[in-house]
Amino acid sequence: MRCFIKTSCALSRGVRNDRRMAVFKRHRPPDSHVRHGKRRGQDIFGFRQVSAIFASDGFVRSRTFHGIPVVSYTDVLKKYGGDFIIVLAFGSDRQEVVERFYQLDGRHELYAPDVPVAGEELFDADFFEKNREKIEAARELFSDSESLAVYDDVINYRLTGKIGYLKKHGTGTAEIMTDILKPEGYRTALDLGAYTGDTARELIAFAPSLETVIALEPDPRNFAKLAVSSELTGKIEPHLAAAWNRRDVLTFTKGGGRGIHRTGGGKTVEIAAAPADSFLCGRIPDYIKIDVEGAENEAIDGCRGAMSHSPDLKIAVYHRSRDIFDIPMKIHGINPDYRMFLRKAPSVPGWDVDLVCTVR
Repeated sequence: MRCFIKTSCALSRGVRNDRRMAVFKRHRPPDSHVRHGKRRGQDIFGFRQVSAIFASDGFVRSRTFHGIPVVSYTDVLKKYGGDFIIVLAFGSDRQEVVERFYQLDGRHELYAPDVPVAGEELFDADFFEKNREKIEAARELFSDSESLAVYDDVINYRLTGKIGYLKKHGTGTAEIMTDILKPEGYRTALDLGAYTGDTARELIAFAPSLETVIALEPDPRNFAKLAVSSELTGKIEPHLAAAWNRRDVLTFTKGGGRGIHRTGGGKTVEIAAAPADSFLCGRIPDYIKIDVEGAENEAIDGCRGAMSHSPDLKIAVYHRSRDIFDIPMKIHGINPDYRMFLRKAPSVPGWDVDLVCTVR
């Protein structure tokens, strides 16, 4: 059986591609299931030779990936036939691309190795066993059956690399805002990891009474777009800063993707960091969004004062392997009155998993 790596010259997310390649050789998860803990010991990613690297037809432009020429899917089919294994080395939230992934998964044996955005811990069988008690304890905190299904399926995906577990789930912002949260009465919001204002714009659409979005974004390029967004004029209070648990100066690496990050080498930039509480100036937020590329724990610690007022929360729990169970337990410890929901947006691999909390 030949192994092929599926990549893209046009749709990858920068540094994440390289992290997936670096982990590819050492990530060997067995099939498992979080609720039953069964292990069949099947070696999935222990391939010693890659036969080719390919991209979808139309995206091959005489490029190379890690020094290997990138060929087209059609070329692979012509040369090797249809009996081969595909390892997916990039991801997307574009629905036409995601659908293509599932089509390939239906035609071939396909695996998408789970690689955390931040940190070096892999969610493999050893990690699962080591953290079994915490994983099971966090599962008890969720408030509905969809949350339990998302939790189980994301963990099963991480252990097996099989994207079929992710296909069952695809909750968008509109469903979260209308089915779980009730943003009509929001007046003040904290947006930690504001990017260029995309989530702030979404929030404004569902919160007609919203007066102020206090937005923190550490990437200078993203911040420049955030600060001049005409759609946010009069509502956005932008701050070039990283959400953190204390006042500090953090060193970030400039990447070629969507923003700066705190991993890897290359050119760096120093950015001021501070607790989000320090930007409130007596204001009480009705809603807090935290999506800060692996610094969620520190950001949470930096807005404990705001959380004492029980605002609605939406927190990314996919950047680090342990976030999916550590962060729910942390929030429960801060405020046990929160009802907790887990939702996943329609993307591949297992990114865009959010913890949604409300006391209502």
